[in-house]
Amino acid sequence: MVVIGILIALQINNWNEYKKERKLERKVLTELLTSLRHNYSRMISDSINRSHWNKSSDIVINTLEDGEAYSDTMNKHFQDARKPGTNLSLSYAGYEGLKNVGYTIITSDTLRKNIVELFELKHKTLLEEMEYFESFQPDRQAYIDKLFSYEHTKFDPKDPFNVPIYPNNYSALLMDTIYLPMIKSVTVQRNVISVMLYDNIRETQRIISLIENELN
Repeated sequence: MVVIGILIALQINNWNEYKKERKLERKVLTELLTSLRHNYSRMISDSINRSHWNKSSDIVINTLEDGEAYSDTMNKHFQDARKPGTNLSLSYAGYEGLKNVGYTIITSDTLRKNIVELFELKHKTLLEEMEYFESFQPDRQAYIDKLFSYEHTKFDPKDPFNVPIYPNNYSALLMDTIYLPMIKSVTVQRNVISVMLYDNIRETQRIISLIENELN
């Protein structure tokens, strides 16, 4: 009877521990879901912005290559064409919580593996590539600042990074041998990031679904 009592007590204790771990697992997965939804939203927004900036780049490139006359409607496109699109901020809060608790808290091997690969491989590679392209930005910024001036009267505190810029000398800009290749380079870099971004968006969406199914 004593042995049976001890075994029953151990079983109850193990069951209580199991319930505690599953409760903690649910908390970790919920926090991960919050981070992933945030990242998904940010990446979608970033992808849309990049598409707009690429359209501006195409307009600037075509206008200069065709030698078209200057129009002040170009000023917004001159501003957008310069943007590298490398300032994406992703949330790692949920993933850091998982690391602190321990990866094995997630009972599904497949889900655990997918989460780790997303944050440690796909997100990390995307942000590293953005950081690499960002390293070229100071030189580009300095050169463009020599060619353009800001339409300071159009500064909007609600949108401080979208002040239009206009060429100091449009005729000289048409003859400039550095500016146009620079804009083409920025466009290519954006497109490289777009490919990686699309892969991250798709994978994030898939893992969000996996976690939602696990929680349900």
